[in-house]
Amino acid sequence: MRPQRLNRAQQQAQTRERLLSAAERVFARHGYGGASVDLISAEAGYSKGAIYSNFDSKDAVFLALMRNYMTRSLADLEAIADLNPTHLASALSQWLVGMQTDNDCLMLTTELQLHARRNKAFAADFHALQEHQTRKMAEIMERIFKALKAPLPLDARDLAQSVIALAHGISLMNPQEKTGVAGPIIDKILQSLLHPGGGSPAPKRFRR
Repeated sequence: MRPQRLNRAQQQAQTRERLLSAAERVFARHGYGGASVDLISAEAGYSKGAIYSNFDSKDAVFLALMRNYMTRSLADLEAIADLNPTHLASALSQWLVGMQTDNDCLMLTTELQLHARRNKAFAADFHALQEHQTRKMAEIMERIFKALKAPLPLDARDLAQSVIALAHGISLMNPQEKTGVAGPIIDKILQSLLHPGGGSPAPKRFRR
């Protein structure tokens, strides 16, 4: 049976994903400053025109990478927030303890923060993406604390920003670690807030 031919939209989506995967590898080797449209297109096996057919600029490529990373991370947490309260706390703990630290993405975020300070046009899109992440994280934190009947210790937005800052800061202080360093620390903090005086539940496998 012949493989089904992709239509134009499917081909473009496939090309876009390959370019983003190539950009991720190029960034890991060269950093944001050292990465270039030529390197990304060569890594993906396309002409430079393929990038400009899918993205407005190198900045747009890396913003798309960040958006993908944030989307995956927030989707995982939203799925946990939807769990039965009986399993929610241990599921959150399990996810955090086993969380893989994407140091390449964390380094990208740091470099883009510096770039945003120097480029006002880029800063608008970058800060909008950060704002979306903070708002969604705050909503998830509210849902988790409400489901477990635990009072929020501070404003949900401030809690979300604290969790994000911890994840980035702790991981960047341990750049050689490829497994989660920040996750277990954040887990202990959140569990102490969700179960004040009661200790953290032992992580266990769960079913959704």
